[in-house]
Amino acid sequence: MILERLRPHPHRGDVIAAGAVPVSVAAFLIELRMTQWSLGARFGVVALIALLLFTMAWLAPLESESPRAYHSVLLVGGLLPMAVALVLLAELLGANRPPGSGGLFWVFALEALLAGAAARHARSAVCTLIAALAGVVAVEELVAWAFRPQGAGAFRAILLVLTLAFAGGALALRERERPHSVQLVNAAGLATLVLGLDLGLSTVQQSIAGVGGLTPGFSGTAQVAFGWKLFLLAAGFGLIAYAGVDRERGPAFIGVAVLGVFVTLTGLQTTSHGSLVGWPLFLLAIGAAGLAIGLRPREPLPPSPEPATAPPTVPFRSDDDND
Repeated sequence: MILERLRPHPHRGDVIAAGAVPVSVAAFLIELRMTQWSLGARFGVVALIALLLFTMAWLAPLESESPRAYHSVLLVGGLLPMAVALVLLAELLGANRPPGSGGLFWVFALEALLAGAAARHARSAVCTLIAALAGVVAVEELVAWAFRPQGAGAFRAILLVLTLAFAGGALALRERERPHSVQLVNAAGLATLVLGLDLGLSTVQQSIAGVGGLTPGFSGTAQVAFGWKLFLLAAGFGLIAYAGVDRERGPAFIGVAVLGVFVTLTGLQTTSHGSLVGWPLFLLAIGAAGLAIGLRPREPLPPSPEPATAPPTVPFRSDDDND
């Protein structure tokens, strides 16, 4: 009976979604502002909000192959504060504040499982995106917890592997589950964007510290390896090409952001005299080649064949016609 009362009616879905958004936002505000409350009290309130919205989303009827807008709002509104509730639960069970790599691994692994289950149950593509991003964090924290790598090399390598894995999953689902495929592409693009931002941040930090004799206060392009720049360039072009072919806006926006990071990493210089040698000439060469191929003179094509027509139908002659 209680579950039936929590099942949203589609005719009131928009009103329910309008109420779910501020309730979900309130869960984050309670965690940040109500520090005078005990840990258990904050966990109880945030978990109650997350479970309420997620239960309503789980019970909402699926009227077509994909959830309606209000249904997606309920799913997101329940999953996002659920991550906060899981962090509070980890702290309640004895983890540090904030939890270390081990605690964060379990938190985001559970978040990825819940989002993946919701994506399968409600056929929700946005839940696929949440599951993929939570999975990225879970894998990164697992490696940090289990192996304790030194430096950012392992972090970047895992992002690269996960980006390729998401791209492969998107190709596998492109014909059968198109919306989920698009969200995997978005997840791959966001992972690449994080990778590029990490490279840029590392370069700025090294420049400020004066590593390698660079000009003080300016990031040097020599600090980012050629392979990472090439990967960012290829990923940015790939995202924009995918967006153009499949007419999806999300990958295009992410692709532009990735290319912006690439331009920043490769365009800023440590000296006052720039040079066209290297990336500028490379990009001009491949761009000019594409333009030349597209604008090359067209040879006149042979005339199109005549459309095939069926022969006329001739009736059979009867014996009466022979008389």
